[in-house]
Amino acid sequence: MEFVVLLLIFGFLTHRLDRRLKAQAAEIALLRGRLDKALSGGLPPQAAAEAAPAEAAVPEVEAPPEAVGEPVFASEAEEPLPPPTPQTTAQPAAPAPARTGWRELEESLASRWLIWLGGGTMALAAAFFIKLSVDHGWLGPSVRVALGLLAGLGLMVGGEWLRRRPMQRAVAAVQPDYVPPALTAAGLFTAFISVYGGFALFGLFTPLVAFALLAGLSLAAIGLSLLQGPLIAALGLLAGYVSPLLVSTGNPDAWSLFAYLLALNGAGMGVVLYRGWRWLGWGALAGAALWPLLWMIDPWRSGDELPTGLYLLVTSALFLVPAVRGVLDHTLPEPAPATGWRTALPDWARRKQRHPADRLAMTATVVFGVLVAAVTWIDSHGSVSLIVLGLFALLAMVGGRRTERIAGVAWIAALSVLLSLAPWSLPYVPASPPPLNADGQPLIVVDPAGYPAAVAHFLWVAGGFATLFGVGGFIALWDARRAALWASISALVPLALLTLAYALVEPPETAIGWPAAALGLAALLVGATTPLGRHRHRPGASLGLAAFAAGATGAIALGATMVLQEAWLTVALAMQVPVLAWLERQLNLRELRGVALLVAVAVLVRLAINPSVLDYEGYGWIAYGYGLPALGFLVAARWMRTAPGGKGDDLVVMVLEAGALIFTTLMLSLGIHRWMAGSLQEAPSSLAEVALHTLSWLGLALLLAADRRWSARPVAVWGRRFLVLMAATAALFLHLMALNPLWNDEWVGTWPVVNRLLLAYGAPALLGLVYLWYDPPPSTALRSAAPVLPLLLIATNLALEIRRSFQGPVLSGYEMSDAEWYSYSAGFLLFAVAMLVVGIRFGWGWMRHAGLVLVLAVVAKVFLSDMADLEGMYRVASFLGLGLCLVGTGWLYQRLLRPPAAGTPPEPPPPTDDLPTDTLLDQRTH
Repeated sequence: MEFVVLLLIFGFLTHRLDRRLKAQAAEIALLRGRLDKALSGGLPPQAAAEAAPAEAAVPEVEAPPEAVGEPVFASEAEEPLPPPTPQTTAQPAAPAPARTGWRELEESLASRWLIWLGGGTMALAAAFFIKLSVDHGWLGPSVRVALGLLAGLGLMVGGEWLRRRPMQRAVAAVQPDYVPPALTAAGLFTAFISVYGGFALFGLFTPLVAFALLAGLSLAAIGLSLLQGPLIAALGLLAGYVSPLLVSTGNPDAWSLFAYLLALNGAGMGVVLYRGWRWLGWGALAGAALWPLLWMIDPWRSGDELPTGLYLLVTSALFLVPAVRGVLDHTLPEPAPATGWRTALPDWARRKQRHPADRLAMTATVVFGVLVAAVTWIDSHGSVSLIVLGLFALLAMVGGRRTERIAGVAWIAALSVLLSLAPWSLPYVPASPPPLNADGQPLIVVDPAGYPAAVAHFLWVAGGFATLFGVGGFIALWDARRAALWASISALVPLALLTLAYALVEPPETAIGWPAAALGLAALLVGATTPLGRHRHRPGASLGLAAFAAGATGAIALGATMVLQEAWLTVALAMQVPVLAWLERQLNLRELRGVALLVAVAVLVRLAINPSVLDYEGYGWIAYGYGLPALGFLVAARWMRTAPGGKGDDLVVMVLEAGALIFTTLMLSLGIHRWMAGSLQEAPSSLAEVALHTLSWLGLALLLAADRRWSARPVAVWGRRFLVLMAATAALFLHLMALNPLWNDEWVGTWPVVNRLLLAYGAPALLGLVYLWYDPPPSTALRSAAPVLPLLLIATNLALEIRRSFQGPVLSGYEMSDAEWYSYSAGFLLFAVAMLVVGIRFGWGWMRHAGLVLVLAVVAKVFLSDMADLEGMYRVASFLGLGLCLVGTGWLYQRLLRPPAAGTPPEPPPPTDDLPTDTLLDQRTH
């Protein structure tokens, strides 16, 4: 009964809707006639003005422009109307009255959502009727299924019939028409559940017949979508991808499944090509990629690698078709506008603005490349899966060369090959003793151990892929607009495969075939630069030359890795930097700077933050392991800085200069530590070693400040400041506090003056003062505060030297005699007077002020401590010496800082920052 009521309601709504549509069509025809008459002069101006607002409500559908330079996804609009009749003279159309939100909601509900709700309701009505008939046993199973199929077919035919009606076409010309696709969708759903019910509930269809019927419905929906819109296509694709899950034969067959999926994918991509519905392509990609993944998880059986591999190959080609054939324009993608930190990136490293078809092709290649790699893993790198992998790589290279906007798919295929070969399990290759000649000397052979068959098979496979990408990339770069990309594939992919093979095989150290292969690859890459260099005027050729140079450099470095050990390996890597700088200078190939920067960063990481260098034995490696890279970096920086063109001084030069400074600092520090501690793994613990580190840092900073060729360089300026900061930190926290011999019980030496105290306190203070004289701090506050630490070190040296004279080489202890206590007063008083004399003589106001402060400190000590603690002649000597010094200081100030004579014009006031040129000292008399 409910079904009959629903049918009556549907008939009533259809009748009312048909009447309304006919009325709208008549009104539109009348308005068109009145507008044509007004434009041709048949109506008075007032009538034409009245007709214009009504006509303005009908949006004019423009003909789509010719798609030049755009992919197949050019438009998602329905079929356009014929172009309107050219207008001669027309009055400006009045603006259409604003519609309220309730009006828009009403129209949306009436023209769209209620229609789809009605279609869904009809589909549910069919499902409820079938269930009701089953519950009450009204009709037999075959009759029920037949009625459902007939109802579904009737709705589909009715939807297409309604779409072809003139009135419906008139509505579709004004706004999207959702009635025909709603009826068709309801019919498809009814037919789909009827077939599935006949198979799953009643057993009327065999699995093969049910599957064929469901697949036919899906393909029919995709075909109808060309006429009725994208929703029908989405429904057809969804039904097609779900059908294999609903219908199970109990005996999974990969050939049948993937053949069906290929047909479905082809139909879906055909609709995408014809109608340009880009979102449908992404939906097809999701369904096409999900099924092989599910197949590999559960029903996979031996022998399925062939149908699965063929499916992945053909499907990958299908998703490349829109980009390869559907684009008329072959211009390369331009980099997206860079903002923020991206402005520092080169053009080739910035994100590109891609066409929709190109994005689909690139994403599909990534997805199917991972799936092809997964097939090789499951197949344990069998012959079939490896052939499929090779064909996939060849397909990507051909497609990328055919349409160079998507040339990146070749790199995606290369990464898929590396991903496929990386987990290859290989047997261990033992290292056997080398054969001997008649004299008992070892013979040098290419491979003294021999390789098992599995290893030999892997090497042949890796060599084949290296040849494919090396030769294929070299052939593809000629007459290509992205020559740099193909050159990078030709140069770097074989190098990556050789590196992977060396890492997986782990050959014996005596096998010289591996370094020979690396050097041979380097020679081939160097030879490839010769023909390319003749065409360096072409776009991308210079960057291609840089790619070949980078590959050759990497091959040489790899060969060095295979032969050399420990420090010599880093030296070999570092020597590539000046070689690249020389090539850049000779060939005027600025692109090589990026390669040199990568090599330099690798060397910096290996030498500066690699903890394994602490395990190296001996002393000599520190000199050549850090000295030669520092020298190479300096030479490379000089060559690059003086390169032709006047723009050689850039970030790469600064990195090389900083690397040279870091290597020199590490060479000095590690050498000192190895000499003092005996092992690089021990922590610095003695005052003497820390003092040597401080002196080396200050000495290096002083060299950077004194050398006029380097003093103004940014690396030299900031480098020496950082070195001085490290030295000041060590002096303050280690020399004066943690490792002070007063409580550290360290032996300081028996010689007076020339001992460890001078090494730890006096020498750093003198070097610090000399550095401040060469390179005074930039601010007034720092210039005033910087000498405090050197003077504190000198005062500490004086105090500890006095204590060493009374206590011996070990200064720790609590006993102190009157003579020692008096010696501190006498020594610091003499030191203060010396500071006053020197400060006045050279115009150093900061030293004169420090001397006065020290004199006041000695006065405080004499009156507060010596008066009570000293006895006898020591007390007399303390006060007598203090008095003489105070009188002499006053006389010295009167003599050297006497005010000018009468009549002499007054001197300008002294500067407030108290620079070394003190104006008070200019008033000295003779």
